[in-house]
Amino acid sequence: MFNQGLSLDQAPPISVPFRFFLTAPIFGILLGLVFFMFPVESIMNRYTAVSVGVIHLFTLGILTMIIFGAMQQMMPVLAGAVIKKPKLFANIVHTSLTLGTLLFSGSFIFGIKSFLHVGATLLAIAFFTFFITATYLLFKVKFLTSTVNSMKLFTFAGLVTSSLGIYLAYAHIANDIEPFHYDVVNLHLAFGLFGFAVLLVMGVSFQVIPMFYVALDFPKFIQNRAPIFVVGLLIALGMFFLLDLDIYVLKLLFTLVFVLFCLHALNSLNKRQRPVFDVTLWYWKLALYFFMFSMLNWLFVPQDSYFLLAIMFGFGFLFSLLQGMIYKIIPFLSWFHLSSKGHMMIPTMREMIHEDMIKLHFFIYVSSLFFFLLAPFLNEVFLFIAALLFIVSNCIFLINCITGVKKYSKIAQTNPMDAFTQVNPEK
Repeated sequence: MFNQGLSLDQAPPISVPFRFFLTAPIFGILLGLVFFMFPVESIMNRYTAVSVGVIHLFTLGILTMIIFGAMQQMMPVLAGAVIKKPKLFANIVHTSLTLGTLLFSGSFIFGIKSFLHVGATLLAIAFFTFFITATYLLFKVKFLTSTVNSMKLFTFAGLVTSSLGIYLAYAHIANDIEPFHYDVVNLHLAFGLFGFAVLLVMGVSFQVIPMFYVALDFPKFIQNRAPIFVVGLLIALGMFFLLDLDIYVLKLLFTLVFVLFCLHALNSLNKRQRPVFDVTLWYWKLALYFFMFSMLNWLFVPQDSYFLLAIMFGFGFLFSLLQGMIYKIIPFLSWFHLSSKGHMMIPTMREMIHEDMIKLHFFIYVSSLFFFLLAPFLNEVFLFIAALLFIVSNCIFLINCITGVKKYSKIAQTNPMDAFTQVNPEK
């Protein structure tokens, strides 16, 4: 089941990733509530303060929260890059990211500028603590795989994204909006979504899809070349903005490489060597199709509000895929940590979180996507229905995650030797 390069004995305490995973759906609930508090126009227009706050509730509170939690597990396991004091590191990053996101997003949503000062500072602590440490550890790794190389590129993109973000935040604080401000905004978005998010998704997919789903490996040219090509395109994008050139050719190249990745990922999943039913595949396939649709939409459809594109790429692709990953990671980590402690009576990975609850979550989440996509073409009632379903789906997501964590905790508190000392009542 496990590919070469895994170092399971170097995994951090299970509380390290779990705290991040349990926090993300709470931010999802908060995000959904915002739709009931402000006019629809202020949320659908990407240039309003409320929209900026909503976007960062997602990108920081959900996307970054899950990625930072997963990376603290994956760096030692997939790359052998061990954080020496994992609990202290997790406490610093999680606390500063959580409080920073609340204050930063709140400053835009509620117009409280003092929140922006503290929020931006806390986010700078979270991002630079994480990325400086991750960069140092990953560039010391000797055994290089396509996943490790993608992680290295991910840290580069993350440093650029966070640096641009801090610059933009302090430009707002100082009311110093330069003529090139919106070019920096667009570059910040590109490095954040295509670099920080997509590069990690690609790198992890190269390892996780064959490992968890007993599926085909990606072609070597995809594993070795695609991430480098994406970074090259991001650097070229910055130069195009600087020289005020038309970026359509870059949009075409981004779309081609991402669609090619999706097609190979779907081919791998569809030709699994062990084709048993697995509900998490629904999340992966939904995400990959939305990834392709969103890129084609970006390439061919003129963008007015960017709302549809944001829903397809953010919720349809990224959040769908991350939810599917968490539904694999929590059961796997629970099983692994319990078995490593000597416990014998352990539920299987598929029993850690009930499949019917994962299916319920999936259907409600897909329903929310459906109404979000209809809303711009019909009326705001559909947006409120979508937001309500989004809140419910995140409540179920949180309950499911807590269920898995509680099952682990209940078994972990027992003595592993009890399995050998139980007295047979018939004797």
